[in-house]
Amino acid sequence: MAIRSDKIGQSWLLPLDVSELIPEDHICNLVKVVVDNMDVGEIEQKYSSGPGNPAYSRRMLLRIVIMASADAIWSSRKIAKLAHENVVYMYLTGHEKPDFRTICNFKKECEELIETAFKETVTIAKALGILNLEHISTDGTKIKANASNNYTLSKEEIERIRRIIARGIAIDKEEDKLYGDKRGDELPPELNTQEKIREKIKEIEEASGQKMKGAAKKIIVQHVLGDEKDKAAIMKKLDKAEEELTKSVQGVVSITDPESRFMENKKKRKELSYNPQITVDHDSGIILANDVTQDCTDHYQLQPQLEMTGKNIDGLPEWTKVSMDNGYFNGPNLRYLEKERVDGYIPDSKQAQKMNGKTVKDGPYSKDKFVYDEVNDQFICPNGEILTRKGEYMYKGKLQYSYYGANCGECPFKEDCAGKSKKKKITSDDYEAERRRMAGKMCS
Repeated sequence: MAIRSDKIGQSWLLPLDVSELIPEDHICNLVKVVVDNMDVGEIEQKYSSGPGNPAYSRRMLLRIVIMASADAIWSSRKIAKLAHENVVYMYLTGHEKPDFRTICNFKKECEELIETAFKETVTIAKALGILNLEHISTDGTKIKANASNNYTLSKEEIERIRRIIARGIAIDKEEDKLYGDKRGDELPPELNTQEKIREKIKEIEEASGQKMKGAAKKIIVQHVLGDEKDKAAIMKKLDKAEEELTKSVQGVVSITDPESRFMENKKKRKELSYNPQITVDHDSGIILANDVTQDCTDHYQLQPQLEMTGKNIDGLPEWTKVSMDNGYFNGPNLRYLEKERVDGYIPDSKQAQKMNGKTVKDGPYSKDKFVYDEVNDQFICPNGEILTRKGEYMYKGKLQYSYYGANCGECPFKEDCAGKSKKKKITSDDYEAERRRMAGKMCS
C-alpha cells in the first residue's frame, strides 16, 4: 500500500480562503446569515468617532459570541483562542483577532443584542427544518471563575474596610482645613508608601485584636494610594460585593468576581465558579437555550431551561422527549413535568449509579421495595404489611412525613427490615407519587 507524502510546510500558490474548509451545512453559515441581517448600527454609532484605535466591529464580535454559545463555550479567553486557531472562528471574524477583554466587555455591554441574535438563530434553524426536536436534553457544567479562592471577604470584613477608609477620609478633611494651599489629592506624609500604610494597618489590627485578610489590606492600600477615580472604583466594587452578599447564603464574596459562587468541581474541591445550563437538540446538536447561573446545583434549573426553550422555539412539541441527569431529580421538577405534560426522563440516584457502572447497595427491604399507595397515602411492605403516616417534621426547610409499620413486632423478618427498632420507619414528602412514576418510567 502506498503512503501519502508528509506535506507539512508546503506553500499555497494562492492565499487560502478559510470558508472553503468549512462544510456548507455547518451552523456557522446560519449564524453568519442571522447576524448579517441584524441592525447593529445604533450600537456601532457609539464607536464611530473619538480618539484611539478603531473599535472592532460589533457585528463581528456578535458572530463569534453566538457561535460560541452554539458550541457551549462561555469563556471569553477560549473564544479569543478560537479566533486565533479555529477555521470556523477565523472565518466569522474575517481573520480579526480580538483579545479576551474586548470579547468580555462586548458580552457585558450588548447582553440584549446577543440574546436576540441567539433566539433568532434558533428560530431560523427551526424554520429551515434543521431542528428535529424528537429528543432534547438539559445539562449543567461548572466552570471556574477568573477569581482567586483566597480573595474573598465577609460582610463584617467589608464593613471594617469601610470604617477604616471613612476614618482616612475624615483625617484628610481635617488636613484640608490646615493645608488648604496644597493639592486635594496629596497623601498625608505618614501614609505615602505601601509599607507605611501596612504598618498603620498592623497597628489597627493590634489595637482591635483582629487580623485582617490580605484582600482587605490590599483594598485599603489601593484606596489610600489611588486617585479619585481609583477610590470611586474601589467603593463601587465594595458596593457590588455587598449587593451579592445579600443574594448569597455562602457568607463570603469574591472581590474580583462578586457574582461567582463557591461550587464543588469534579474533583470534589470547592472553587469560585459559575454553573452554565444548556438545552440541546440531540439530532442537530443545536443549543436551544442557555444561561449562566449562580446556583451550586442543577436542582432549580429544569423549569427555567424548559421555559426558555419553549420561548425560543415558540413552544415545545408534545412528542418531544426531554432527558436530564440525576441532578435534576427532585419532587418539584417531577411535578412540573407532569403538570406541563412534558415527556421527561430523569434517573433517580440508584438508577444513575447503575447507568454509570457503579455498584448499588440494594437490600430486600430498602424503601424502593415498598409499594406506595397514593390513594390511601400509605406504604405496603414486601410481606404485605401496611405502614401509615404517623407524624411530620421540618428538615432543612422542607416538610417530611414519617410512616410506621403496625405489626412489625410479629414479623419474622423484622431484624432484617427494621433492625433494632421496634417498627419499620419510612420517611417521605409530598412528591412520593411523582418519584415512583418517574422511576417506573425509567425502568420501562
